[in-house]
Amino acid sequence: MRRRAATALVVVIALGALAGCTPAAPVAVPTPAPGTATPTPIPPSGDGVLRIGTLAPLTGPSASRGPVQVAAVEIAARDIAAAGGILGAAVEVVHRDVGDPATSTAEASLAALVERGIDVVIGPSDPGLVLRLAPLAAEAGVTMLVPGSGGAAVGAADPADVLFRIAPPLTAQVAAVGRALAAGGAESIALLTAEGDEGSALAEALRTALEGVDVDVVVPEPLTASTRAPALARALLEPEAGDGEEPAPRTADAVIVATSADLAPPTAAVLEALVDAGLDADGLWLLGDSLVDYTTVVEPGALEGAHGVRAGADASERFRTILRQSDPGIPSFALAAEVYDAVMLAALAAELAGDDGGPSIAGSLRAAAAGGVPCTSIGACLDVIAQDREPDYDGISGPLTIDDAGDVVDALLPLFRYSAAGSPERDGVLGG
Repeated sequence: MRRRAATALVVVIALGALAGCTPAAPVAVPTPAPGTATPTPIPPSGDGVLRIGTLAPLTGPSASRGPVQVAAVEIAARDIAAAGGILGAAVEVVHRDVGDPATSTAEASLAALVERGIDVVIGPSDPGLVLRLAPLAAEAGVTMLVPGSGGAAVGAADPADVLFRIAPPLTAQVAAVGRALAAGGAESIALLTAEGDEGSALAEALRTALEGVDVDVVVPEPLTASTRAPALARALLEPEAGDGEEPAPRTADAVIVATSADLAPPTAAVLEALVDAGLDADGLWLLGDSLVDYTTVVEPGALEGAHGVRAGADASERFRTILRQSDPGIPSFALAAEVYDAVMLAALAAELAGDDGGPSIAGSLRAAAAGGVPCTSIGACLDVIAQDREPDYDGISGPLTIDDAGDVVDALLPLFRYSAAGSPERDGVLGG
């Protein structure tokens, strides 16, 4: 008899909205306290014109994602111009290619953007490139807004506080799922990760999210290519009794799986072993590189009802239409909403600071994103600032509260549910 996992969740089926429309309401899940909403006084360093550079993949293995990012920036710049500009001037935009991460194209492109006098750079999203470019951006006094980079290591690579991630990283996704599971009645949550710092960061994020909540957090040995799947499943679902001094651990009624792409075969084996050992597939939550199609590697029906979460809001149909008008050949809409919102946040931060310099923008981004008067369009937010008040910009990707680490903590996360065949299918959104 399979145990029924305690994962009763409420989801919002409505998907993103364009600026000026009301974004989908998040699930009522507690979120961490946001970073301070008071901008840090910083000496002005701008010249009166906000210049935004883009580092999008226009060639290389991720080239299909580049055109929509360029289009989203251009649309945002036009919307800002229609609202009267920033600091009394139009926003200038310069695009460059990040190329193949295996080359030095990204470094050369960033150097070219710095030569053009940019204050902010949107991108890249590849975690390895972010780690390489963040120190260069900091040295140049350029604020970096990353539309999507899930690696935990990226969050630790920003000593100068110039790096901000507009899509929630994997640590925030794990925390959001953990809080949702606890709210749904889970008593014991297991987290399965790969080896390394990433796994340790995910475990710490889950424990922190569930502090003060009567939920056991179980973190077994990291998954490796030699992990014996049946033994791991039994350890989670049939824990050994305590020694008498401590209570016996509770059986895991939910398992969050966030391993790496190179561990796809053992990950699939563990998923099947967990279900075979008695865990209802409804108790499985797959994140990051584990959220893939398993139709060819698991038995039909094994994963039916399992859940998945990823970062990156869906572009609404209205926004997609506008993007196609800008570039009819766009092959993918991934991260379009986050890129648009990144431009808006940079613009509002510059207006709020009264300066377009990169350091001033970095110091005012958190205040532009949360804690003030709610607004969902550049015009409405500029009106708030004109009244000597701080805006709370909720963008087309959802709420954008930024924590002290520079990460969005309350974004709407696309939610998936696995079919009987083993493929993930959209199933609403989960509040971060």
